[in-house]
Amino acid sequence: MIWMFLLLAMAAGVYALLMRLMPPSAVQWLLLPGTVVSEVAYMFGMLITGGEIRRRVLPGKEGGGDGGGGAAAGDGSSGKPKTLGAIVSAMLAVVAVVAAVMGAYTLLDKPVIGKFVGTGLLTQRVALAPMDGTGKSGPSSLGEVPDIIWEQAHNQVSLLKRLTSTLADVDWKAWRVPLFVYLTLCLSIRIWPSRRPIRPTLLAVIILTGAIAAVGAIWKNFDSILEDLWPLLTYVWTSLLLTLIVTLAVIGVVALIRALSGKGGAKAA
Repeated sequence: MIWMFLLLAMAAGVYALLMRLMPPSAVQWLLLPGTVVSEVAYMFGMLITGGEIRRRVLPGKEGGGDGGGGAAAGDGSSGKPKTLGAIVSAMLAVVAVVAAVMGAYTLLDKPVIGKFVGTGLLTQRVALAPMDGTGKSGPSSLGEVPDIIWEQAHNQVSLLKRLTSTLADVDWKAWRVPLFVYLTLCLSIRIWPSRRPIRPTLLAVIILTGAIAAVGAIWKNFDSILEDLWPLLTYVWTSLLLTLIVTLAVIGVVALIRALSGKGGAKAA
C-alpha cells in the first residue's frame, strides 16, 4: 500500500504550493470541506484519548500555520498518552478524509469517474494504476531503470491527458459534477496534516496500511472491493498531480509578472 504514502506526499506538495500562492487563512477556507472533516476528526481523537484541545478548526490570523505539518499547541498531554493520542487522532483524521472521499464517490461520482475510466476499463487496474504501468515487480538490471522511469512518466502523462479530456467533456451544469470535483480535491489535499505533527500521521498511515494488508490476506473478497475502488484511487492521484502542475505554473507566472513589473523576484530564504 505504497499509494497512501504517495498520495500523502502529493497532497503535501499541493498544500505547500497553495500556501506560497495565497495567505494561510485563504487556503483553509478554500479547502473548507476537507479542513473541517480532518480537523474535527482529529479533535475527536484527542478527546477520546484524553488530550487537551487548544486549537480551532479554522486558524485565525495568529494561527495561520506554515503548511509544514508542524506541531500545534495542545496536541495532547505530556508523556506516552500524548504520543498515543496523536497517533490515534491522526488515524481518525485520515480515516475520516478517506471515508468522506468514498462517500462523495458513492453519491456523486457517476458523471465524472464514469468518463474518466471509459467503457470497458473499469477492471483494468494496471492500465489505470498511478505507478504500476510496467506490470513488473522491479528492474532485473540497472540498465532497465531508465526504460521503467520513462514508461512511468508516459503513464502519468496518459493519466493527465485522460483527466483533462474528462473535465472538458463532462457537463459542468449538472450540479453533481462541480461538487464532486471540488469535494474530492479538497478532501484529498487535506490528507496532509498541515498544522499538525507529521510523524503521528506517518505512523497512522503505516498502521492503517498494515491493517488493510492483513484484511486483504484474510478476506477473499477484498480484492474485488479494491478493484471497484481503483478508479477512484487513480482519479484522486491524477487530480492531485494535475493540481500540483497547474499551481506550480501559476506560481511561476506570478513570479514572472512581479519580476517584469519591478516588484521583486524570488523571496529571500
